[in-house]
Amino acid sequence: MDYETAIARAPNGWRHFTPADIERLPHAVRVREMGRVPRDEPPERILRALFWTLVYHLEPERWDELARCEPIHPEILQALPRAVDVALDVGAGSGRLTAHLTPRAGCVIAVEPSAGLRSLLRGNVPRAGVVGGWAEHLPVRSHISHLTTACGAFGPDPQVLAELVRVTAPGGSIVLINPEEPEWFEEHNWDRMTAQPVEALHHAAWIDDFFGPPDPPREMVAIRVR
Repeated sequence: MDYETAIARAPNGWRHFTPADIERLPHAVRVREMGRVPRDEPPERILRALFWTLVYHLEPERWDELARCEPIHPEILQALPRAVDVALDVGAGSGRLTAHLTPRAGCVIAVEPSAGLRSLLRGNVPRAGVVGGWAEHLPVRSHISHLTTACGAFGPDPQVLAELVRVTAPGGSIVLINPEEPEWFEEHNWDRMTAQPVEALHHAAWIDDFFGPPDPPREMVAIRVR
């Protein structure tokens, strides 16, 4: 998500954070995120732009609770490839999608940059191999994955897409659930599937106040790597 879009779409929960929280981010994360902030930006705009980063790295339990009440649409899960040797989940969070890959693959690798989310992921999906890393530089060898996935993490970023292709074996599939700009993928010959909306699971009222109304993922784009 680009900087201005992140500001415009920031949920009300951005007000929960202060500039001091930015200083609490892990050094590498803070350097990475502040590198895209224009000079002399007002603190409010920076906090809005960095909302999701602050949640992932400082309060991952909030994200985990949101993900639990936003399960992936069953029709999307049904459409995922089955019986693959290796599956890779990129930007895995606390394991919402990863948990559905373990019955489908002999080996599941989950890549997640947030240490807090990795800790939750190991507890939620103990069968998965969990590693730290960014989508732009995935810490796995080329052509290792037969099913490369991500849920709600990416749009048509050329560097990220190139990495997803690099790590996917010829004949394997890349599947993105709830990507940004699904129309772009459809225009570039990805298969697209959109399921009907479903209600979120019962959840605490603070989630609506903090994140906005939950919206279970129901969009999928997929392509086979040649």
